Amino acid sequence: MLKKFAPIGLMAIVLFAGVASPVHAAAVKQGAACTKSGAKATSGKNKYVCQKNPTVAATKLVWITTDCATAAKTYLSTKKDSDTFATEQSAALTKMKASVASWQNVVVLLDQKKAALETNLYPLWTDPTTKQMVKAQGITAAIAQLTTKIAEITAKRDNAVAKSTAAGTSVSDKANWTKAASSYTTSISTYTRNRDNLAKVGPKIDSDRARAVSQIGTMQTQLDASASAQDTLTTQISNGATQAMKYRDLACKAGI
Repeated sequence: MLKKFAPIGLMAIVLFAGVASPVHAAAVKQGAACTKSGAKATSGKNKYVCQKNPTVAATKLVWITTDCATAAKTYLSTKKDSDTFATEQSAALTKMKASVASWQNVVVLLDQKKAALETNLYPLWTDPTTKQMVKAQGITAAIAQLTTKIAEITAKRDNAVAKSTAAGTSVSDKANWTKAASSYTTSISTYTRNRDNLAKVGPKIDSDRARAVSQIGTMQTQLDASASAQDTLTTQISNGATQAMKYRDLACKAGI
């Protein structure tokens, strides 16, 4: 009986071994369906893992090579770096553009301020008779009127000094003339200070405007250079992401 059934058993074993191995090998190919996520298998020189193929829209589980999985991770990392770089650089350029625009607004405001110098009313002094404030329209007129006023008071001061030192001037008159000269000197000092302060306004605006224009030029140069560099770097990084995607698609090709 043993001799009769032994060949049959041996034949069954041989048939089982001969059929199971090829079927298993054929089933584990890239793109072939699998059931357990994360399951691993080996066929020939390739190692596989059961998961979604990253290159297709379908969500079913399939066998993919570990090279495919690695290439997919590399692509995602490279794409993330590319997107992050583009976002950060865009934000940086936006800030630089805003700074340039801010300085351009400063120039506009300074130009308006400079133009207003010749339309503003400037209080100069109180008229002793009318008790009304004497005003001048425009800074040029104000400076001219103050200059004239200073000349008038200077002449009065010089006359008072001459009277106080003239021969025959009584002691009391000398004291009065000296006091008047001192008062005139104080007035001259006040009007001169006011005039000089007004004279500085225009040049100060011009200086501030020149500085703002210089700042705009510097920042615009930096902006242009940054934009140019960004374009180059963005292209390089984007090309890297594109190459990573091509390698992923190649590594994840069905049938491997």
